[in-house]
Amino acid sequence: MERPLVSIITITYNRANLIHRCIESIQHQTYPNYEHIIVDGNSPDDTQKVVESYNDPHIHYVKLDRRGPQVQMRVGTDQAKGKYVTFLDDDDEYLPEKLEKQVNLFETLPDDIGVVYCWMTYYNFDNREKPIRIHKTELKGFVGDLTPSASMISGTPTMMIRRSVFEEFGGTFDDSIGYIMSDWELLARITQKYKVDYVPESLVKVYVNHGHARLSAGFYQDKARRGILYHNHFLQTFSNVFDRYPERRLIHFEGLYNSNLILGNKKEAWHYYKLICKCKPSGTKRIKYLIKYLIK
Repeated sequence: MERPLVSIITITYNRANLIHRCIESIQHQTYPNYEHIIVDGNSPDDTQKVVESYNDPHIHYVKLDRRGPQVQMRVGTDQAKGKYVTFLDDDDEYLPEKLEKQVNLFETLPDDIGVVYCWMTYYNFDNREKPIRIHKTELKGFVGDLTPSASMISGTPTMMIRRSVFEEFGGTFDDSIGYIMSDWELLARITQKYKVDYVPESLVKVYVNHGHARLSAGFYQDKARRGILYHNHFLQTFSNVFDRYPERRLIHFEGLYNSNLILGNKKEAWHYYKLICKCKPSGTKRIKYLIKYLIK
């Protein structure tokens, strides 16, 4: 009996020197029935040549005429034919049993389980052998009251989602808040209706500190603007949860406070400082934010 098809989606841009890690970690999977959809945002480097050099029938390579994470993700999900959908960034790796262990668990679960996740381990880009830390979460069942206030479940590469559930919630990430936090937002929406389960193992390697141009001029300002977008989005979209648990707004008030300070919006920052205080944080945290405000 053939095992269910798994669709793995990778979006890429200018990663000719890195994408081999991603591809080869998938080729080494113990689970045989998968498709690897790679959507390239018109890379001018040799990404296409590298991908096509593998001559792998599991790989479906799509090159677009423009770059954009949301557009690329939408194209990838539109191409997906699997019962389950999962994701892998172009510079990270799956451990060999990642797909097999998640599918094996999923196939034993009822239809009200929409997501099966695992743990992931962070590594410095320059040291693939020494882990920095493991992101471990042990949440299962209904977690919809928790997910809007904390990115509690490991990131996108750890999640396997029923494709029917993924399509029910739009079949892509919300492009109104930017790509960085859209996996958290999607999970928060899915968990308002569906339960989750997990494989209690780290099955993903995530590499950080690449040295790419993430700290270019305006990086922090751009990040702050995106922060204002997604924190406001969470407060509005999940207002029903926050009405029941007002103190869980704290993480978003903190984000709005910090983002407005970075952008020099001291009046708005003071507004969120007062809202932070209403959430009754510790005295130390109140003092920390007040000092930060005064020295800006």
